[in-house]
Amino acid sequence: MKALCIAGSPSRGSHTAALVRHVAHLLEARGFDITLMDLAESPLPQSHPDHYWSSEPHPHPAAREFIATARACDAVVLGTPVHHAGYSGLLKSALDHLPHDAFEGKAVGLVANAGGPRGSGNACEQLRQVVKALGGWTVPTQVSTVAADFGERRSLDAAEAIDSRCVTLADQLHAFTRAMRADVTEAVL
Repeated sequence: MKALCIAGSPSRGSHTAALVRHVAHLLEARGFDITLMDLAESPLPQSHPDHYWSSEPHPHPAAREFIATARACDAVVLGTPVHHAGYSGLLKSALDHLPHDAFEGKAVGLVANAGGPRGSGNACEQLRQVVKALGGWTVPTQVSTVAADFGERRSLDAAEAIDSRCVTLADQLHAFTRAMRADVTEAVL
């Protein structure tokens, strides 16, 4: 099984990236091959609607690779910082590169990091709508963190409650992905 884990923060070494990496490690322990994409370090070109509806391949190689990776994966993790009670524009632009069915039949996990105690839930709920528009299935558990959940080196000091939610998210992604793959296999037979 393959998982694409996207950190949608424009900041290098962000809390969002640390949270996504933590979930990626949990998925790896469950047998997933991980592709980690930190948008701060692997920027994509700005999306443009001409490419969304075009049957031609995207003109930018990084966008073509991103689209191919999204299509080839079995599960997705979307991580975002919270910007004004919403998900990041950088993540929005990246997701806008994808065709309307890019997450078809895929389980998707959502994680968010906020500067304060409010807002992560809003960002995740907005992403649920985007996942649905891309044909994906969002798992029920989402993980929200704040700056206080991280150590000095921006590593996740996984408090028991947060780590427990991360484990539940990874377990749900694993179970949903296996169930969806079984359904696809049965449909082919």
